[in-house]
Amino acid sequence: MATASLPEMKERLVLPAVSSGYPTLGATYKQSRYEVDHASRLVKTGKHYYDSKAEIPEGMRMSTAGEELAIQLALERAGKDPRKAKIFDDLFARGPDKVYMWQWTETGLRVPKGREAVKYEIDAQGRKYWARIVLDGDKEVGEILVPEGGGRLAAEWDEVFGIPRVTIENQDFPHKPYTTHFWFNATPNLDDTSGHYDVAVGRWSFWRHGVDGGCLSVDALYGRLNASSDDGFRLFRGSGPEGPKIEKELIEKPLVESPVTKLIQQLDPTQIEQAFLERIRTDYRSMTRPDFLKKYDL
Repeated sequence: MATASLPEMKERLVLPAVSSGYPTLGATYKQSRYEVDHASRLVKTGKHYYDSKAEIPEGMRMSTAGEELAIQLALERAGKDPRKAKIFDDLFARGPDKVYMWQWTETGLRVPKGREAVKYEIDAQGRKYWARIVLDGDKEVGEILVPEGGGRLAAEWDEVFGIPRVTIENQDFPHKPYTTHFWFNATPNLDDTSGHYDVAVGRWSFWRHGVDGGCLSVDALYGRLNASSDDGFRLFRGSGPEGPKIEKELIEKPLVESPVTKLIQQLDPTQIEQAFLERIRTDYRSMTRPDFLKKYDL
């Protein structure tokens, strides 16, 4: 890629320290505060993730889903609508080309080895979650629970990895205060380059209705080898050539009680003893002496 075609990195982003935790997976993640420079415009390549990444000059890199979310949340917390922000113009066809661009990030999701892709967990609220390994480029940097997609609204975020923590059913437009939809493919195809079942985490716009012009969308739908003419990415510089450093801390998983264990805990010990003695009396009266002695190892 010719240097002259690259947008200037005039924007400065300060990312706050953030953390996230997944007790049932036995891990928490922390990311320290850091600063980066980035471009306000996307670089349009029209190529898949791997070929797009190959065009990045030395000393620069592609943004992560967490960094794109940090840009978005900084706007929202300042009382601004990120869908109207110039930084996201290319996603809403407000750039010079007037096309709705798809944005690659360095983030991906991988089906854990040995795990059935369609297998999911259900939390106390009845919400479904799929365990997935998070990728930063080709590095496995964590394991998280991914909520339902299908265009549902992102209600809570994992700010370390840029993935929704909680999604809710879509609502009539406009659906304030929510600005972002989420899509997730739980059964991806094999990535011939990585040799794993991966999906890219990208961004585009969705729900293009009325004067609001649509919503942001975080998509974990497509493989990294998919490509379209409107694909692109955002250039970043800083926090090292490989992106942000994420610290993982192992924690003790909560005890998962079986139905039998829960039932035993609900019983009175005295009642258990009485029931056991009654069973012995019944056997003593109904069984032959040799059978009774054998059963109770006497």
